[in-house]
Amino acid sequence: MFDVMSFISELEKECTDFKKNLNGLETESQIEIIKLACSNVYPEESIIEKMEQQKHDKKPLTVKFGIDPMNTNVLIDHMPPIVLLSKLQRMGYKIIFLMGDFTALIGDPSDKTTSQRKLNRKKIEANFKTLKESLSRFIEFTKTDAVFNSAWLNDLKLLDLVNIMKEIDIFLTLNREDFKKKLDSTSSISYAELMYPLIMGIDSLQIGPDLELGREDQLNNLHMCRRLMEVKEMEPEGIMITHALPQGDSFAIDGDPQVIFKKIVKIDNSHVLMWYKLLTEITPATAIQLERAIKEGHINIQTVKEVLAKIIINKLYGKDKSELTYIEYIKDLVKTAPTKEIRMIPGSVMSIGEFIAASTDFTVTEAENIIVSGGARALSCDGGCLTFILDSSADISTIYFDKFYIIMLDKLILRIRK
Repeated sequence: MFDVMSFISELEKECTDFKKNLNGLETESQIEIIKLACSNVYPEESIIEKMEQQKHDKKPLTVKFGIDPMNTNVLIDHMPPIVLLSKLQRMGYKIIFLMGDFTALIGDPSDKTTSQRKLNRKKIEANFKTLKESLSRFIEFTKTDAVFNSAWLNDLKLLDLVNIMKEIDIFLTLNREDFKKKLDSTSSISYAELMYPLIMGIDSLQIGPDLELGREDQLNNLHMCRRLMEVKEMEPEGIMITHALPQGDSFAIDGDPQVIFKKIVKIDNSHVLMWYKLLTEITPATAIQLERAIKEGHINIQTVKEVLAKIIINKLYGKDKSELTYIEYIKDLVKTAPTKEIRMIPGSVMSIGEFIAASTDFTVTEAENIIVSGGARALSCDGGCLTFILDSSADISTIYFDKFYIIMLDKLILRIRK
């Protein structure tokens, strides 16, 4: 029989193990973790060979990750590569965190979430300082090589740039979906935008990474990096592209914890598993178990979303804040959800499942299914104690509060007085 509380407890424990040492894992296990978050690992066989060679030589692979400090509003949908970068760092990879202070002056045309506006260097430096502070919750910058691409791009000679440009067919850039859309709609395209992928490639020539990590909208840019390295007879970098979070679920990671919690518990049910894969420490094996438990109805999806919200708040603000935010969310639920007052008759004998069915529109079977899958909770009226209701056959009197709420999913609240 599926033990829902044990599973919930172990799920939250595993997914909040943010400092888990992944260095000792076998290559096969490491690549499984990487692929859990990635839509594209290319070329996979070559990357696996590099990983094996790293273990043999005991020399860490270098992973390039670039970010342009266009603004300081870090959205949750920017975080999948950052979360994976943290895992790569704990696998023993050498992280080269490239701050695109030069490319921020151009603006990446592939980034659909950033409005392209002109920045000056003073604003870029201020943005970097704020970004570093926000991302330090994920990346250990003391163990990271942070570099600025202005260090070499400011000194790039025109002749050297033209010689590089002669080696690259512009069709590779103009055939991209984002550029094609602009051309079809007669939108303006600056030469600076055309140059952006090339500049990223020059960054790779300078750094010489083994791997590069990016979001889905960076795929074409990273292939340009590979192409330039091939042209210059360097071993081309491997590419790791993270899945994108489903659209419509975004929020700023520095927002109010209660607002973030409410947004997460309202994400589409079909998106939940992807959130776990991209933003938590869930292992591939547990991801399979979770998917099966949801599909077979062993665990209530609303409970899974609440656990997810706790995990993410824990990462952003710490465990104590996570627990407090969860309690405040439940209290707010009690205030806003439809509530029905119930007065228990002293000495009455009735199972919890029967009691809920008699007090609501749920059938006994529906009430029992909600309870057994972790979707029912009891909250003392003073808000001081919250507990899951797991045994539908237990007598209602075993809920030891004199005054309490029974919370059924996020839909109905019973206010009980003994």
